[in-house]
Amino acid sequence: MDLIEKLIAAQRAKRSLAVLGVDPQLDSKTAPGVPSGYTLARFCCEIVEACAPYVAAIKPQLAFFEARGLAGMRAFAEVLALARRLGLITIADAKRGDIGTTSAAYAEAFLGDGDFACDAITVNPYLGSDALAPFVARVRSGRGLFVLVKTSNPSSGEFQDLAAPDRPLWEAVAARVRGWGGDFVGAAGLSPVGAVVGATWPEHAARARELMPHAVILVPGYGAQGASAANAVVAARPDGLGAIVNASRSLMYAFAKRPELKPGDSAAAAATAMRDELNAALTAAGKTPPG
Repeated sequence: MDLIEKLIAAQRAKRSLAVLGVDPQLDSKTAPGVPSGYTLARFCCEIVEACAPYVAAIKPQLAFFEARGLAGMRAFAEVLALARRLGLITIADAKRGDIGTTSAAYAEAFLGDGDFACDAITVNPYLGSDALAPFVARVRSGRGLFVLVKTSNPSSGEFQDLAAPDRPLWEAVAARVRGWGGDFVGAAGLSPVGAVVGATWPEHAARARELMPHAVILVPGYGAQGASAANAVVAARPDGLGAIVNASRSLMYAFAKRPELKPGDSAAAAATAMRDELNAALTAAGKTPPG
């Protein structure tokens, strides 16, 4: 079963567009990144297991594991192993993209069969087609990728909105995503060569769906970054497919607002609310929630 078939099956079984971003924050002056009494692995795994019934996928952010050295990468491997046992789709939020041989090594690391193997990976297109070719090649093995097209951060327009020459640069990238994924359109008319388009730019999300009709769009920005559910579902097709919506801190650290609950229980409650809120937004927009 390839990525799209697995994703559609998960979305329909769980009636959910939600993705859990596994982003174990580093310690700050006001709060530890890992709650007292937990190891990194135990904290992340508790959250993943608790949210599993309500999310279609998990998206571990590599930076927060890499920053913790060997212990962090061991925890990353444990999270992936648990996700596989739970039947969850895994997306490595690695944002890789380099010269061909280096990208080939990244593709082997994250889309191969080793300890860090995931179903998909986020990639940076800035170096061009040869940098992404090793990742695209893995589609033939059932894997997928999400190309950074229009990101959710406030300064994304500094480069992404530049004219290139007769349209914004991000639209030129979107056109290439459509080209890269055109040979792999399968179940429900969707391609495993997807895109990242932030919910913080809903007008761009609508345009992105026009430019990439077959792409699965990974939507960050919902929750802690301030985008609403209505913003987040703009990229979804009328049948509710074609988009998945990520939330990280608002799920992992929901216990900060619900101290009477264990981290896993508070995350599960937040994931349930997220799923229901996204489905209500789909219905309000005249779209059909998956199911």
